[in-house]
Amino acid sequence: MKGLVGLAWVLLLPGMANAAGFDCAKASSAAEKLVCATPKLSTLDAELGKVYQDAIKAHPELAEAIRLDQRHWLAERDDTTWTFQSGTPVDEFPKMLADLYQRRIDILSHIGQKPGGPLDVVQKALPDTGGASDLVQALAARHVITLAKDVEIKDAKSLPFQPDATLRGEISFDNGNVTNRVLEGSPIGSAYSIGGTAHCVSEAPYRLDGKKAAAVDMPPVWGEDCMTTHALARVGNDIVALRMDDGNLSEVVLAASQWKGASFGPAVELVSRFDRTLSLSGAICGPKEMPCADFGKLALQYATRYAARPQPGTIDKLDKGMDKATYTAAVAAATAPGGIAPKGSDNGFADLPMFGQNIAGYRMTGYASEATFFPIAFRGETLLGMIGHGHVGWRANEDWLVSAWRLKQGKLEPVASAYIEVAAGKFLYSSPIPVKAP
Repeated sequence: MKGLVGLAWVLLLPGMANAAGFDCAKASSAAEKLVCATPKLSTLDAELGKVYQDAIKAHPELAEAIRLDQRHWLAERDDTTWTFQSGTPVDEFPKMLADLYQRRIDILSHIGQKPGGPLDVVQKALPDTGGASDLVQALAARHVITLAKDVEIKDAKSLPFQPDATLRGEISFDNGNVTNRVLEGSPIGSAYSIGGTAHCVSEAPYRLDGKKAAAVDMPPVWGEDCMTTHALARVGNDIVALRMDDGNLSEVVLAASQWKGASFGPAVELVSRFDRTLSLSGAICGPKEMPCADFGKLALQYATRYAARPQPGTIDKLDKGMDKATYTAAVAAATAPGGIAPKGSDNGFADLPMFGQNIAGYRMTGYASEATFFPIAFRGETLLGMIGHGHVGWRANEDWLVSAWRLKQGKLEPVASAYIEVAAGKFLYSSPIPVKAP
């Protein structure tokens, strides 16, 4: 059997990757074990290994960027697998992981190609956008695209045009105000609203003829999209509907559909891959432990190691001199009913202790089932460390919460906490990927 573990070892070797097969007995992560147990995943992993090698050979100028990005992708894969397997089991997860593999294969297979149409201009500008939190706004700031202006419409009586019957039925004020996308000098616009905790976008695109507005077919890049960004823009002389998907900090997908005079044309997607950086946003200790700069430095070191392979086994080994009995007892207390991370539960996890201060701003600070324990030596004492992403309900971010706990008289008390921010770094490369038919 060839594939996953071989691919993982590839990235640890200097220079080029190791194309040899591997022994599944050496699989250690949840993702590796799942791939070894699933023939389809094993086949996909072998294919990915070949595509990865081919991409490096075909684009030697991007070799280091591709290697770095592959390490990021493996970390994303491990993080996703551990997150799903640490909580309530999901029967569909092997298929979800297969989809992740196929997408990665598509991305690596199309490096160096042009997307065609208006996105060719966008692709050329991408190297200058590294670290931008919003790629669409970054492109607009660099005058690569011109965005439509948002104009608020308070109610149906305030519509700045006379909609036809179809358009009138598509414009909904159920979520409150409607916003009109106005692209200067263009007859194409869209009235949209955003609703729900998932920020789902409802669009009503139209074409103006004087004061009258007629509905046009929805661009194929727009739908009832949630947690995405829609835009109407001019790229050069072209009018384009855009959708930006930024599912994680390493990847942004920009989908475009060009106005063809009577309707929007087919969708084109361009994937941009970015490096990622970790930095200490803040650290805080209990009143008796202050100041806390040394814990912040230590937490960043642990988070950097863990982020490269986010799963049990990465940082949870006892170092020489650590008190095994103390750590084992602390883990037992943490996972007991009512503990900070009750075993077998998706609920009841602790929040990042901040001792009455705020080191996280308005970001998420709840631990969840993917949080991992590890022993941490702090000021000569063996403590229980816990690391995981920030959560609020079903939402999660990519930052890392790191905290240390002391077992005292059978109960855990917080000692110190740190908030580690993860941000997009330099641009690595782009790849236009095939758009599947709906």
